[in-house]
Amino acid sequence: MTPTSPMTFADTLLPNAFRHRRVFVTVALPLMVATALAAVGAFGTYIGMALPLRLLHFICIGLVIGGLIAALSACLRRFWFDGELPFWAVLAVAVVMALPGAWLTYQSLAFWAPRTLPYVSARELLAQVVLVNVLISSGVWALRRRATPPAEMDKEAPAPVHSDQSLRGKLPAPLRHAAILSLSAEDHYVRVRTGQGDALVLMNLSTAIEALGASAGVRIHRSHWVSRRLAEAAATSGSRHGIRIDEHTVLPVSRAGRKLLNDL
Repeated sequence: MTPTSPMTFADTLLPNAFRHRRVFVTVALPLMVATALAAVGAFGTYIGMALPLRLLHFICIGLVIGGLIAALSACLRRFWFDGELPFWAVLAVAVVMALPGAWLTYQSLAFWAPRTLPYVSARELLAQVVLVNVLISSGVWALRRRATPPAEMDKEAPAPVHSDQSLRGKLPAPLRHAAILSLSAEDHYVRVRTGQGDALVLMNLSTAIEALGASAGVRIHRSHWVSRRLAEAAATSGSRHGIRIDEHTVLPVSRAGRKLLNDL
């Protein structure tokens, strides 16, 4: 398990501000769309619902479906991509969650306004929920990227052209052109963390570091290496708690690794 350590107030203040902005746009956009749907009486609700009831219906449905999408997205970010989802994954989640979303919408209509059901077929309802999910998810994805700290955006920068393919060639296709943030030894494997996620590669750590080149980063510990960008940021901040890779991962720095950082 990757060691972790508490962050100082100075370390967390700016990232927390950006995190709050991302949470805000994740909640605000679905609520705005729900309000707009209520105003126009979408899904045939103009037939059997007054505006206050339509607002209640769509806001509740928006919060529930949005919560389900957010929960699935959080699981994927945590256990699969180790970071922000790529756009194709955002669209996939939106489409997958349309089925339970359509069912919830139908049940809500049946409860609040059963007179609207003859005017809404299951196929039309599913198509409409897919469209709404895709539009909201795309908007949230774009807004979250704008609310992402510059340091995290740097993680997604294209990898240097001189990176050796003996390492990148072993990565899953979606990660091969992502910026490599760190390498960690795990038994006979190396965990490669990138701006688009991480993967285990059958290779020893020294070979992986050699593949990237001496100028690509710094070996901060016998089991860990970080990119030059992260190493320089750690050297500048002077943090003694290790080097933070993302919200869930902090890599330890050995005494020899600290000396290398100080020499940058």
